[in-house]
Amino acid sequence: MPLHEPDYEVDGFEPADDEHEQHHDHLDVSSFKVLGEHRTDTDSYFVLLDEGATWGIPGSPQLRAVHISRDLSARTFEVDSKELPLYVMAQSYLTARGCPSDGLSPQEGVHDPADDLTRALEARVRSDGDHFALLASYTADMREPVETVVMLRSLDPQAVPEFRILREGGFETYEAAVNWWEAWSDEEARTRWSRRGNEVGKPSPLSSPPPRRPAGDPPVPAPAWS
Repeated sequence: MPLHEPDYEVDGFEPADDEHEQHHDHLDVSSFKVLGEHRTDTDSYFVLLDEGATWGIPGSPQLRAVHISRDLSARTFEVDSKELPLYVMAQSYLTARGCPSDGLSPQEGVHDPADDLTRALEARVRSDGDHFALLASYTADMREPVETVVMLRSLDPQAVPEFRILREGGFETYEAAVNWWEAWSDEEARTRWSRRGNEVGKPSPLSSPPPRRPAGDPPVPAPAWS
């Protein structure tokens, strides 16, 4: 099924202020296509794919969560949006802004989890996104199939493991998570990983990380995306 451009349903409405007008102008481009949407009389929620992102900075997130709220009396609208790497994170962001939890179920084949471990972690992120901080992400859209990895840090100081990667599971230390991240960025290292038959969810066994890192190298913890 071909993707279509979003209809924000703001004809006859004015932006609430200059900032919301700028947000709308940024979204009013043909490269955005709808992966999921939910609408009410006053609110519209979208998970959009930015088809132009593949030509930008390598590894950049290609999804955008968008919330349009309309004041039917004042005939104004407000726009709230955020660039995110995974569909489940966009769901979490929009759920925190009033979208029903089941209102944006992804179509089959859209950002499918790679394994049961990732599926379980996604379920938690979907419902408790404000419990995690997004450290870094990388979308490898030149690979077949396309892969996206995301590094999270639990905001619960008692959490074990504290660091998690949505693709390979949990890590007790930041160093272990970064080591796996660096290994994943190296095609040859990933091939060696696969051939050794290591269990998903364990840190990379490589004695030293490959020298090449993906864009979006893990920084210090950032605020939760919600």
